[in-house]
Amino acid sequence: MRVRVSAALMCLMASPSCFAGLFTRGATQSNSNSKIALRKRLHVNTLITEPGTAELDWGGLYSFSTATFAMPSGLRYTPAGRHIIWGRTEYSVAFDTVTSADVGGGRLTQFSQAVTLTATSVLHDGEKLDIAIAPQATVFLRDESGARLGAVAIARYDSGRNSIGATLGWSGATHSSDSNPAGTFDLGLGFGRQLSGSRLLEKLTPHFNAEWEKSTGQNTAFLAFEGIEYQVTDQLAFDVAAQHFASTGRAPDHQIAFGMTLNLGKVH
Repeated sequence: MRVRVSAALMCLMASPSCFAGLFTRGATQSNSNSKIALRKRLHVNTLITEPGTAELDWGGLYSFSTATFAMPSGLRYTPAGRHIIWGRTEYSVAFDTVTSADVGGGRLTQFSQAVTLTATSVLHDGEKLDIAIAPQATVFLRDESGARLGAVAIARYDSGRNSIGATLGWSGATHSSDSNPAGTFDLGLGFGRQLSGSRLLEKLTPHFNAEWEKSTGQNTAFLAFEGIEYQVTDQLAFDVAAQHFASTGRAPDHQIAFGMTLNLGKVH
């Protein structure tokens, strides 16, 4: 199985993992880590970690509109083997290490509101085209009841230094509320290109992502991400990106996100 593609990959699908949906204004904080992870999966990381190894993701997300700060974290592991669930499936857990929000003139700092569990299975590992499916469950630790269950389909096509990705996701709430919609459907597209010209440039991968999202009882949302990843070594990478969220009738929310991915090597 290929574990490093031509676009020099880094986190996401979170992401991290990742949980498509759950990024509507006022929704859970679990969206932070998931969206970062998902974005990176499209063209910065391999679809899953190398079998037999584990990776640690850590980052920060700040909203200029709400002054909210979060530290998304994630741990991913792919068992070594030759079977679909043991060798071609990555198991991950993602959460916010800490969240800090402006509440009533002061700041409220808490641990993650939810924990997201993901199993990303590679269904097709081609020379250029990769396809994966990622069932996910988000379990709420506070503020909400129940859980969210769903899945994300991921496809990525690599050509030379270019990487194009697409995602299709759906999630549903076991107990819905105003901030936890009964159903969320989203479609994402992304593009990344590994630079060339010098040893330094070859470590850089600019990337762009756009996403359309619709949740039950809420306005349609649009998201855009643009950033760049720096692959320091085969084991360590950094990523920084600007993120923009907009929905009908609301002012846009502009955010800045940074992340680090560290490959912990073989797990014995």
